Amino acid sequence: MEQSPYSGNYNLPEDDNMDVKRYISMFLSNWYWFAFTLFVALTLAYIINKYSEKIYTVSSTLLIKDDQLGNMNNYAASVIPGGDIFKSQQNLKNEMGIIRSFRLNDSVMKKLQDFHIVYISLGRRGIVESRMYKTCPFKVIYDSLENGQPWDKVGISILTDSKYRIEFKDGLRFDSIMTFGARFKKFGFDFKIVPRSPGSIFNKSGSNKYYFYFVDPENLANEYRNKLSVTPIEKEASLVTLSVSGLVWEQEADYLNMLMEVYKQYGLDNKNETATKTIEFIKEQIDTISDSLKVAEAKLEKFRKANSFIDLSKEGTLIQNRLEKFENEKMAFEMQLQYYNYLFEYLNKNNGGEIISPSVMGITDPVLLRLVYELSDAQKAREKLGLNLDSNQPALELMDKQAEGVREALKENVRNGIAGLKLSINESNNKITDVETDIGRLPSTERELITIQRKFDLNNTVYTYLLEKRAESGIAKASNVSDNRIIDEASQYSASQIRPRTRYNLILALIIGLLFPMVGMYLIVYFNDKIIDKRDVEKKTKVPVIGSISHSVTGSGIPVIEKPGSSLSESFRSVRTSIKYYIKENEKAVIAVSSTISAEGKTFFSINLAAITAMLGKKVLLVGLDLRRPSINKFFKFDDDLGMSTYLSANCKYEEIIKQTQIKNLFYAPSGPVPPNPAELIETDLMREFIEKAKGEFDYIIIDTPPVAIVTDALLLAPYVGLNLFIVRQRYSSRSTLELIEQLNRQGKLKNMAIIINDINLSGYYGYGMRYGNALGYGYSYGYNYYGKGYSGRYGYSGKGGSYYTEES
Repeated sequence: MEQSPYSGNYNLPEDDNMDVKRYISMFLSNWYWFAFTLFVALTLAYIINKYSEKIYTVSSTLLIKDDQLGNMNNYAASVIPGGDIFKSQQNLKNEMGIIRSFRLNDSVMKKLQDFHIVYISLGRRGIVESRMYKTCPFKVIYDSLENGQPWDKVGISILTDSKYRIEFKDGLRFDSIMTFGARFKKFGFDFKIVPRSPGSIFNKSGSNKYYFYFVDPENLANEYRNKLSVTPIEKEASLVTLSVSGLVWEQEADYLNMLMEVYKQYGLDNKNETATKTIEFIKEQIDTISDSLKVAEAKLEKFRKANSFIDLSKEGTLIQNRLEKFENEKMAFEMQLQYYNYLFEYLNKNNGGEIISPSVMGITDPVLLRLVYELSDAQKAREKLGLNLDSNQPALELMDKQAEGVREALKENVRNGIAGLKLSINESNNKITDVETDIGRLPSTERELITIQRKFDLNNTVYTYLLEKRAESGIAKASNVSDNRIIDEASQYSASQIRPRTRYNLILALIIGLLFPMVGMYLIVYFNDKIIDKRDVEKKTKVPVIGSISHSVTGSGIPVIEKPGSSLSESFRSVRTSIKYYIKENEKAVIAVSSTISAEGKTFFSINLAAITAMLGKKVLLVGLDLRRPSINKFFKFDDDLGMSTYLSANCKYEEIIKQTQIKNLFYAPSGPVPPNPAELIETDLMREFIEKAKGEFDYIIIDTPPVAIVTDALLLAPYVGLNLFIVRQRYSSRSTLELIEQLNRQGKLKNMAIIINDINLSGYYGYGMRYGNALGYGYSYGYNYYGKGYSGRYGYSGKGGSYYTEES
């Protein structure tokens, strides 16, 4: 027999590759699922965007230290002796830690009185809540938070512009009508409620329901410092961005702005602390010397009045100059000794704080200056780090040890300095004693004048020196400005909504609305084992597909007769045309129609193929050879007393079983009564004789055989059959059944094998619809109920090259 144009020697396609066109077609045919999921997802996104609490983030920019400004601030360090004590030395990481410290944030919260009360407005049904700040129509005035109960909710319902109802939400049972401005003092509360601004506060279109509660400033400080973000704009920059998030952007902006102001003032106060202490120290010295100066000045004035014409001789003037020189020298040593005594006392107290610079008192010892600055820097660094760490942290303990080492070295230097100054003072006293001996040789009037003048000049010199130092320190303090500058204040322009993310939620809803049905359909396809279209067949077998029968919607058993113009009839005509390629010219066609399992539509196909072929004018015989479960007879309504089973068992003649149907040119040989041994009957010579007689009388012989996966009847007919058609049903037949067809094709047991895909739904066939039927049996366990009660069957392959066999009981 000639090679069919539908057959060929080709490799099976890989089953793992994704068929993009197939999936696109499937998605388009199931557009309604996308529409539904998109509607649900977008609706949820709309609800979230509309009714979720809005969260805003607010930012500001702060310059921790500006070099140009810092040089201006340190003007005192270059032009004023001792001004280097005001030099700014900041570490960016430490400063960022200070900004987030509890102490600084606690100071901020104590200044922000409006933060201590949280106002909440309620919707008409009391469900939707909205956080309020300065937009609440009333304001709660209280003396101290100590009188309030933090976190207790106080409900307020505005009844008129002058009255409101107060009730408690938690625990307490209290409900009363009060007048705005009246004092409420019960249950530990002490406050009064007043309108926030003049005018009407009753909202005719709103719910007029609110509640408020007090918040502890310390809790607020912890809350805000934990959510505050401090980030440098670049790695090496000292310009930092402060940001914080909350429900009301105005409230978060007020916090940031106050935080920056308090931080600026903190830095300035820290710089001014040393200057203030220096001025206080100098003032104490001035107060001490001013009394002595007044007494000396009074004596000098009295003496000159009494001795108006007395003046010093040349010798007396020289002696006085020498005495003043040694007295001034001694005074300088004594002032330095006072500073050393102050420093020694400071070191023994070990209480930290700012240190007065040695330069203020004219001390230039480089070792002392270095040790004082080291100790001051160590104490400042420890204080800043201590704002954010517990005292028992290893880092603080290490810094304490380092500071203690510097302190001990400084103590030793101070002890040596005190000893050296005492020796210098003794030397000055000796010099003064020598000069006083020379004074004794002068006249008594000159001696008295020199003594009075000496005390006055000494006190005046000290007083003038201290006044100069106080003025220098005052100028240095006045020149101090904060090293930190506010670059951008927090405002509406630096606020942005971060939740709900409206656009993000809509895009996410769009993605989910599209992705969910796509993933769902893909999973259905991935786990589906049913045949959907021609490509599923071609992936499993080389047996060609020569036709597709569309789904019948008429309910008729022979729709090609009742609806000859339908698409179903056209699909049978297409199969009829394809069959011609398997039949030689002038050859009688013997066609076996089978399937792998039951309910795939082989009987329906056999009847309609026979009918459509008879309509072509060909004489057709339809043979019901499914002897175990005959079903063709119900379509033609002939008696089933005589048929193939009785003929093959020699109980009737050939002419007795050939019956003319109501369709022109279509004849029918029924199955007859169900025999106990169908396979043995088909193997008899009578089957061969029947085929030979039928070939002599008919142009087409179409045999309806049982499923090949259950019994061997179709294989027994192989010698007589020229074309074997296998019916597979869309969404019913398992893809694994095609393995059996491919195995039969490879073994060559049947000639001219071809496949018909039955019950095609066009939307599913081309568009991959989502309707899947349920079929019994997977793998090679097919149609277990085919034989009815009391029958069981097994099948398989054995022998060299493979042979098909069945066992029946």
